Amino acid sequence: MPPYDARGRENAAKRHRALLIGVERYTGTRNDLPAVATNLRLMREALTAERTGVLGPEDLVVIPDVAVPAGAPTDTVARGNGGARVGPLQVRAALSAARDEVTGLLVVYFAGHGIVRPDGSDLNLMFTDSRVTRDRRHPFVDTLSWRDDVMPELRNAGADWVVVILDCCFAGNALGAFSPAAGQNFALLTAAEPGVEIPPGDPRTGTEFTAALHRLLTTSEGEPVTFTRLVAGIRDEMAALKAIDGHPWIPDELRHGDDVVLALATDAAPRPPAPPVTPPPVAPGPRLPQGHAKGPANRAPGRRSKGWTRPVLPAFARRLLPAPGRSLNRVTALVLAGVLVLTGAGLWYVLRSSDDVVCASPLELRVLTDPDLRPTVQKAADAYPKRDGDGCRTVGINVYDAEAADAVAAFRSSSLWQEPAACPVSGDCPQPQRDVGAQPDIWIPAAGSAWQRATAEGESDGGTGAAGAGTADTVADTARSVVELDRLGSVAYTPMVLGVPDTMILAQSLQTDDPLGAIISGLEAAQPGAVTILRPDPEATEGALLATDALYAAPGAQPASTLERNMAAAIRPMPSTARELMCALADGTHNTLEDRAAVLVPEQTLAQFNLAAGRPGRPACATEALAHRVAHYPSDVPMLDLPFVRVTWQGADRDAAARQDAVQDFYDWLATDPDAQKCFTDDGFRGVDKGGPARPGDDSVLGSEDNTSAVREAVPATGTVTDVTASLGDTLKDYREALGPGRVMYLLDNSTSVAAERLWDGSGRAKDLVARSMSSLGAGDAYGVRLMAVAEGKAATDAVPFGLHTRATAQKDVAGARAAAHDARVAESLKGALGTLRAGRDEEEQPRLLVLVTDGEDFEDVGQAQQKQLVAEAGEEPLVRIVTVSLQNGACADGRFGERLATASGGRCLDPADDIAAELAAEVAKTGTGDAE
Repeated sequence: MPPYDARGRENAAKRHRALLIGVERYTGTRNDLPAVATNLRLMREALTAERTGVLGPEDLVVIPDVAVPAGAPTDTVARGNGGARVGPLQVRAALSAARDEVTGLLVVYFAGHGIVRPDGSDLNLMFTDSRVTRDRRHPFVDTLSWRDDVMPELRNAGADWVVVILDCCFAGNALGAFSPAAGQNFALLTAAEPGVEIPPGDPRTGTEFTAALHRLLTTSEGEPVTFTRLVAGIRDEMAALKAIDGHPWIPDELRHGDDVVLALATDAAPRPPAPPVTPPPVAPGPRLPQGHAKGPANRAPGRRSKGWTRPVLPAFARRLLPAPGRSLNRVTALVLAGVLVLTGAGLWYVLRSSDDVVCASPLELRVLTDPDLRPTVQKAADAYPKRDGDGCRTVGINVYDAEAADAVAAFRSSSLWQEPAACPVSGDCPQPQRDVGAQPDIWIPAAGSAWQRATAEGESDGGTGAAGAGTADTVADTARSVVELDRLGSVAYTPMVLGVPDTMILAQSLQTDDPLGAIISGLEAAQPGAVTILRPDPEATEGALLATDALYAAPGAQPASTLERNMAAAIRPMPSTARELMCALADGTHNTLEDRAAVLVPEQTLAQFNLAAGRPGRPACATEALAHRVAHYPSDVPMLDLPFVRVTWQGADRDAAARQDAVQDFYDWLATDPDAQKCFTDDGFRGVDKGGPARPGDDSVLGSEDNTSAVREAVPATGTVTDVTASLGDTLKDYREALGPGRVMYLLDNSTSVAAERLWDGSGRAKDLVARSMSSLGAGDAYGVRLMAVAEGKAATDAVPFGLHTRATAQKDVAGARAAAHDARVAESLKGALGTLRAGRDEEEQPRLLVLVTDGEDFEDVGQAQQKQLVAEAGEEPLVRIVTVSLQNGACADGRFGERLATASGGRCLDPADDIAAELAAEVAKTGTGDAE
């Protein structure tokens, strides 16, 4: 079949459209992208060129709709849309209109910032007011998800052909959610492969990717440019270039359908006159998104004559003009001449005075930090005043965080950051782009111990991070070091403390100079049975890991399994950061825990939560339910010294000298500038003084009257500065093994509806989710997979019988499981699984988990009385945590069955709004021992 040609006779009467979206201006922490304005001009020219263009100017919808004439001066092009705001609702409305109205060729082009979740999933297109939050369920605000927003709209388009071109960072990550409708002609071209960031481009020439597209679409001789020819050509054009951090710059694509013409040859016949197109019925209200006129302002400019444009005269001057066919008298002519001179002078003055400085894209630095530090480091980065004489920012700083264990593991397997290794279906291998994010220029961990572990020679410290068992070890062993980690110095300090409620009795002599074990023993002796020791997840933050190391090593301490079980009984899942732990205590839902929990947290966090209501710096989640706490300084827990580490990558030669200078300047500013130091001291950190921690100043949170008796002005002597790499590696291993082998039962919905909705087979679907989560299970864990769809009165069948397994065999059995032409027996399956997991009551301390994977449809067959009974059984002892995975939205809403099961059992309910694959693996890891082996 010949390629689809929108200019062909058979398609000439159809309605075609190109929706060109460019976001130049950003109000948050993202840098502006001046090259985007030029990109829009280039795409307009390429698609509507007189001989080669497949569309006419009337077929274009441009967002924002400020037109820039072809051939305009360079400074006008660079200013482009004048920094016009672009919002997701505006774009969503334009997509919906195109979906409903286009019957021929639909081209969608986006240029701007793109962002993904830490695991590389869910590409989100960013707009002027887009921002990133710390909400792990909904991290992006005012964005459009390619997977959940854009692709569903385009999948339902009535167009003969849909072509999407994405020119943004992480554009290739859209390929994983490419899901056209059956029989739909759909092509997707991305500026780079998954996980790759791209340069912002030159404001004068546009981004390199779009500039290459323009050349290919406007210079072909002899034959038209089809999508397949364009892909081959763009890869050749980009082959000599490098993306950010030295990545090969390889555009990527997927196509569903034959082929489509995107440009004609330069020697093609002139465009024939377009036949009239019958417009679709006009629906009530405006059809185009807000801000788009229905007239010419919404169209790309046509070809115009060179030279001056016709001046617009003031109203009184227009009244002096004679009627058509009559001549001017002498006086009128002189008056009009004067008006024209004054109008021209005024116009020159206005244009001259409004000729804003065109700022080039600033050099971008990426800062990776510890989750405990993220808010403060972000505040400091936002305050960094690096601008030139015209007020243009010369350095932009993006801050992100990752779990401390993942960051260390990623640096130890640094070559996998640039050249990801092939992973098995389980996903069980180190993937720094997934586990951490983009390659950083700067790393600010909480303590020097993280830097020591990342740079240590020899074996990985206890299997830190993603490098776990089996295939993960094989992949990690083949990794090589492509990074240098240069520690420049500290930017702030804060000791780890045991925060004890001031209502508890404890000798003042134990506030300093004693090891953690002695402080806890004195506390428990004074309040027998009334004290609970808590700390955040030691895999997430370095401070929690250092505290856990001292906790496990204390003379006479209980076994790690007992300590961890006591914490898990008090609060689960364990919060990731010190702030999240304090917020959990402050919400008042943990009975008396907020008054009896002694917490191992950084001093700065304790000081912030001690502030009275209304005080600057008090966390938003703090409440009066949370007791005031006094800091006790364990002598065997090292100080958090916030080292600034310069990260240099092999092969990342783009702007290498400028980047190194910028990194050094940012460090010097953080460590010495009073404004930078104030960002830290305002949040309760101790500043830097002569290479060590400074005493709190009068404006410090530590010096507030709320903390007068709670913290010490002088820094007490705390842990040694010797290398603790081996000790912390052992502690992580002990932590992961602390609760011993687990018992996990998967209930897998293999019903007719799951298969019909295409939720059974494929990446991210039911079987794949189960197989991948098994990476958290080890040889000592007992687990099984039960299929719930059976005939009435029949027992559920096992895809994997409950017991001990090798992971590879179990995953193979799951992959071979088949859907059945029956409904899922949810109630019967739940009862049977709870019985299986609770068998052997002599092992009540063994962790138990039930994973229910379903599309939620068969929940409707469980009556209200039966639901109430099952929820009650879910809360019985021994405890079985229930994690419901809803493959479609709805089952996890408040009051629904899935959410009630999770609440009763201390489990979770995950739906498509979550990153299900990552979250499910994390939930299974809390029960299984796979990561510890």
